[in-house]
Amino acid sequence: MNKAGLLRVRMDRGHFYALVAFFFCAIMFYVVYAIVAPFLTSLGWAGVIGVLTFPLYRRLRARLGERDTVAAGLMTPAVVLTLVVPFVGLTFFLVQEAAMAYGFLEKIAADGGKSIVESVQNHPVVKPWIARIEDYTGPLSFEIDTRLLPEMKEVAAKVLGYSKEIVKNVFVFTIKLILMVITLFFIYRDGERIQRHVLAIVPLTAANKDILTDTIRRVLKAVMYGVFLTCLVQGALGGIGFWVAGLPSPLLFGAIMAVCALIPVVGTGLIWLPAAIYLLANGEIVRGIGLIIWGFVAVSSIDNVIRPFFISGKARLPVLVIAIGGLGGLASFGLLGAVVGPIVLALFLALFEMYRGEVEAGEGGKA
Repeated sequence: MNKAGLLRVRMDRGHFYALVAFFFCAIMFYVVYAIVAPFLTSLGWAGVIGVLTFPLYRRLRARLGERDTVAAGLMTPAVVLTLVVPFVGLTFFLVQEAAMAYGFLEKIAADGGKSIVESVQNHPVVKPWIARIEDYTGPLSFEIDTRLLPEMKEVAAKVLGYSKEIVKNVFVFTIKLILMVITLFFIYRDGERIQRHVLAIVPLTAANKDILTDTIRRVLKAVMYGVFLTCLVQGALGGIGFWVAGLPSPLLFGAIMAVCALIPVVGTGLIWLPAAIYLLANGEIVRGIGLIIWGFVAVSSIDNVIRPFFISGKARLPVLVIAIGGLGGLASFGLLGAVVGPIVLALFLALFEMYRGEVEAGEGGKA
């Protein structure tokens, strides 16, 4: 066999070995993903919290004489007590609230909701308007027992089921919480070292690596900043609604709605919807209907409008990118996706700009 034939055989063998190695690497990555997948949410939230609070950890470490383990051991429980414990308490509070709302809807459904419909139709303010509408449309039938109540019961049942699932799986929930805390400790202690190791295998220049890390930090801070401000706005609007409706403790319930705004889909509706039902059940028809309209239009829907604008300015990204990243991530991966989605799109745009710069530089060199 001539030299050309030997070279071709060696190249074929090299390609074969490369394909075999790639195949086994793909299998290994899949197995690793299958093992880690149940805990990705815990690891993701640990990463988000770690990146956001790392500047505080650096200050603490500097005061402790650059002792990483001691600083991480103090920082981790401080963050857990400040952020995690209140969230767990809110979860169990929502279980009770959802159970009460579901029970109330069951009582209303027992008589088909006729008592509420009759009180609305006979209210001195609402009755003239219904009469005027009926002159053009004919007699109105709210069909609360066949349309409205089933929808409301379904929402309450979903919230109750989601909350009960957490309570039932206390063991799994506890394991994930412990894993998140442990991961947070190692992010503090070894985060900078891990970052160096990961960046070492990224085939980019040092300047481009700095751009990527800066993009992650900037967008993550912008997302949390936007989420925080949006929750404050929703809580304030909810408190105003409670104050106008004459409900007690509008400041307290506004603060609770600001926290509940973090919950996907239902959010602040966990607070203002039961309050509106309470008003309707007690004959406060105008206030109850007004609170429902205010809750749907102003409180619950405004986050989709103002959150992208809050985030866009800080992240220095187009509003459309932030909106698609947040909503798409939320729909695909839940609450964590609302944070990760804009970061992924921002990284994609940064990599695209790097590639475009390389292409333009190459074309300029050729010219």
